[in-house]
Amino acid sequence: MSGTRWRIGRLLLAAALGTAWLTGGPAPGAVAAQREPVILVHGWMSNSWSFHGMSAVLREAGHPVYAMDLPGQDNLVNAVAVGRLVDDVVARHGGKVHLVGHSMGGLSTRHYLKFLGGTAHVRHYVSMGSPQYGSTDACLLPELLGGQMCHSSRFLAGLNAGDDTPGSVRYTTIRSTLDRPAEANRLDGGACFHDIPGVPHADEPSSPKFSAAVLATIGGVCPGRFVVLPPLADNGIRRGTR
Repeated sequence: MSGTRWRIGRLLLAAALGTAWLTGGPAPGAVAAQREPVILVHGWMSNSWSFHGMSAVLREAGHPVYAMDLPGQDNLVNAVAVGRLVDDVVARHGGKVHLVGHSMGGLSTRHYLKFLGGTAHVRHYVSMGSPQYGSTDACLLPELLGGQMCHSSRFLAGLNAGDDTPGSVRYTTIRSTLDRPAEANRLDGGACFHDIPGVPHADEPSSPKFSAAVLATIGGVCPGRFVVLPPLADNGIRRGTR
């Protein structure tokens, strides 16, 4: 999505949802102290509205919130759009941002971190139900309409080559116990892993349990357990192939 279209989208959303959504500022009645901004990136065939519940929780805690609409289903294009928004938010607020991606959005954001210089601007990366090592179901989709999530896709081969958790960014993966396979949602290297029982995949962005876990994470607390995994080639797990 071009910068112009993205800004028009924000204006339309603002008309429906109020100024706080447009500006990223705290909602009326929120705590006075402003914390670091949070950028929310939706998943496959979804939109920014999926984060309306989580956005309210984060704004109430004092975080400026930017829930973006991705330009499409191509993670390479989406990663560029994420980078543009990060640049805009950093220019406005200074410092660093927190990136939260749901499902495929966690792949677009991780590509931005790994290949587009995002590690310099991001403090926390949080993925929710993201198939980091792929899904067999996605193999039925065209490459640029979700097929990049296939475990054998060229996109994931590049994304998962080398270090999964580069830079000084703090990495957290959150998944529902209903997300399968479990191993596909995790990252090699040092990361916080947190499982939440029984939340349907599509409901994760609006789940109070996921919102609480995200808020704890960007506050510097690992809500689950911090694990250092060996590289994929050494750990004997072929993720995303079940």
